[in-house]
Amino acid sequence: MNQSIMNQLINRLSISSSEKEYAELAVDLNDIREGSNKIEPLIKEILNSSLDKKKLIEHLIEIEMEFDHINWNYKSLKKELKNLLNV
Repeated sequence: MNQSIMNQLINRLSISSSEKEYAELAVDLNDIREGSNKIEPLIKEILNSSLDKKKLIEHLIEIEMEFDHINWNYKSLKKELKNLLNV
């Protein structure tokens, strides 16, 4: 986790609320960003190299795991946003 980006997100999101839920928003946004950054190189490697079947499957599984993690963070982010908007 890039601590500098996390701190920037926390500082920027802190204006949204006096409560600490902005820190959870920052974590979710950062995790979504990191997951997205992990997917692109995997796709590029699939496209630009001659992977054997086993390595291709490993990459596809890694991509699926990143999407699952992004989805989990998206749901958490959505919940926190709903809480903020209902205040």
